[in-house]
Amino acid sequence: MERDNIDIKELFLDILAIVKFELRFYKDKESPMFTRIVKTRVFQQKLQKLKDFVNAYFEIMYSEDSPISQAALQTQLDNVARITNYYNDLSGFYKDQTQTLITREKLHSLIEYSHIEKLFLVFTNILDYEHYKSSLIFPQDKQKEKLLKEFLNRIASSDIKDVEDLVDLEQAIDTFIEGIEV
Repeated sequence: MERDNIDIKELFLDILAIVKFELRFYKDKESPMFTRIVKTRVFQQKLQKLKDFVNAYFEIMYSEDSPISQAALQTQLDNVARITNYYNDLSGFYKDQTQTLITREKLHSLIEYSHIEKLFLVFTNILDYEHYKSSLIFPQDKQKEKLLKEFLNRIASSDIKDVEDLVDLEQAIDTFIEGIEV
């Protein structure tokens, strides 16, 4: 995710693909064929795309030295530590040590070997951060930030209940982008 060259439509399609994957994952989980589905190449490619997205997002935070990125990094690392149960200490003793304990390399390793459901939680937290805080993907471009927030608003809508609802949004993506840009 090279920030200067991010095509907003491509970003939206990537996010939609991951959200569809997440919805299908939970639906397929009920299937007796689930263990076979997980082993398929298509499933593994989608899982890798999810890991790549999360890694690319963290690279943005690591590459920026601004106070906003550093605060975001701290927040996200605390979240990763909580989700992955990285330090099993409920006292909060390590809270200010997260960046020291979870180095860049350790983070990539955690992402690589975390269970898929934990990765979905990290991904959701990233989308929540982009939705409610200053965008790290588009820190300088307020128009694209507005588009992203509106798009994430649509994904978080109660209208989205299954994959078919996302397909409708995906098909209307050009209209959606044009409607917001006007």
